Amino acid sequence: MEKSKQILNWIKRKIILIITAVMLGMSNAMYDEDKMINGNQNHTEQEHKKD
Repeated sequence: MEKSKQILNWIKRKIILIITAVMLGMSNAMYDEDKMINGNQNHTEQEHKKD
């Protein structure tokens, strides 16, 4: 009984770790994409002002 509890806790921890890693990766990708979009927009606006 105690052994199965340990295994279940280990599996839970691994699943939480994987979910956390995926969420961090997704938020990083979204941040980079958002930063890239905003950076391009500002750069484009600056180019238009030079004309």
